[in-house]
Amino acid sequence: MAELSEFEEMYLKRLFEAHVDKPSAIVKTTQLAEMMDVSPASTTEMIQRLAGRDLVTHIPYKGCRLTPEGFQQAAMIKRREGLIEILLTEVIGFEGDVLEAACKIEHAIDEGLEMALDKMLGYPERTPSGERIPV
Repeated sequence: MAELSEFEEMYLKRLFEAHVDKPSAIVKTTQLAEMMDVSPASTTEMIQRLAGRDLVTHIPYKGCRLTPEGFQQAAMIKRREGLIEILLTEVIGFEGDVLEAACKIEHAIDEGLEMALDKMLGYPERTPSGERIPV
């Protein structure tokens, strides 16, 4: 699969966060637009783009849900964010906006760096705030 843009990754991550409790639930376009702080029209366009890559299933006039491939991609993005949060707080001692910094950095991490971070951090299961890190 071709690389995802940072914005595509952000949509997948937000969908993952909305799906975490109910993986089969439909996320409304308006709900996703609010989460992304963009217009519903922009959100619909991105949903269609992600559907074209088989990462979401688009249900016209209702919303979308992650496909198994989309869920896997989104979980990977969320995992990298969690590992960066731990690195920033527990290793570096960063006192700024950890979530914002982790969100920016997560897009630059590849599989090799993710594996090295995971090992270095002792294969953590939860973020500093207690959120589960996807495997």
